[in-house]
Amino acid sequence: MRPAFHLPAGRVLLRALHPADLPAFAAYRADPAVCRYQGFEPYSPAEAAAFIAEQGPGAVPAPPGGWRQLAIADPETDALLGDCALHLSADDPRLAEIGITLAPAQQGRGYALAALRGLLGYCFGALKLHRVAAAADPRNAPVLALLARTGLRREGHFRESGHYKGEWCDEVHFALLAREWVG
Repeated sequence: MRPAFHLPAGRVLLRALHPADLPAFAAYRADPAVCRYQGFEPYSPAEAAAFIAEQGPGAVPAPPGGWRQLAIADPETDALLGDCALHLSADDPRLAEIGITLAPAQQGRGYALAALRGLLGYCFGALKLHRVAAAADPRNAPVLALLARTGLRREGHFRESGHYKGEWCDEVHFALLAREWVG
């Protein structure tokens, strides 16, 4: 049996989601403020449980074209702080997209920066990816600042490029090439 994913990342630990994460995961994924700029609606407890059951035991990364969600945990207590995502392109698995969600009580403490830097290190180190990208709603100023602090380069602002939650929304795209990664 293959061991569950486990990656120390500075102030945090990136690992597989597991059933003990359910109360914390369900709480922040149900929060409308957390979901505001995400591609998902608030989760019900049943949806949160199903998501963890599906994502937790999966391989990291998921097969090209699929997303794999990873827990962002406190390395000392293993408490869930949030989660981050990795998606390899179905057309070229040397290209990836990442995302992040943090519980409100854990925001502003540097956990997201540590998690994304750890994930980027894994992408460019172990996976030998060529390019990693991220997209964000321009109204989400904290995430725009986070992506820039992580080292991703702002590449473009796309006007009304997606229809989310009943409205046309802009997206700001960021990316980083392997040769630009300074780890």
